[in-house]
Amino acid sequence: MKRRNALKALAGLGVLAATTPVFANEEGFCNVYKFYRPEIKNRTKMHIKNPAHPTKGELKHTPEIKIGAKNVKGYTLIEITLGQKGIIHPSTENHWIDFIELYVDGKKIDIVVFEPGKAMGYAAFNVKLDGAKKVKAVAGCNIHGIWENEVSL
Repeated sequence: MKRRNALKALAGLGVLAATTPVFANEEGFCNVYKFYRPEIKNRTKMHIKNPAHPTKGELKHTPEIKIGAKNVKGYTLIEITLGQKGIIHPSTENHWIDFIELYVDGKKIDIVVFEPGKAMGYAAFNVKLDGAKKVKAVAGCNIHGIWENEVSL
């Protein structure tokens, strides 16, 4: 009987461990990176040097933001893809987009964290944009740093 109760308690802890949320540290990045992802080499904020003539590397890392139509419940679909003009960022065990964050008028709405080699840099969000003025996407490449893009509504 004691063994059964102990196993139930351990099983409950396993469920908690599997569903424990990931919290950002004071820099805004998930603490899980330091513990589980030593492959994340660069957290430098990057910029397109010449916006009129971005390089292929800059296009590959800059989030593309697509704003859809508002649905009947008042939510707007926002799609974020890493890569522009047909240049898509790779997703391998050694080089991948590790997160995408969405901001509306400077307020963080959500973050999606990606496993290496498992998913391409794409995220979609349904967001209420009533009165919003700007949407910003921030994404991290484990090798080439943090990239962002912003659109005015």
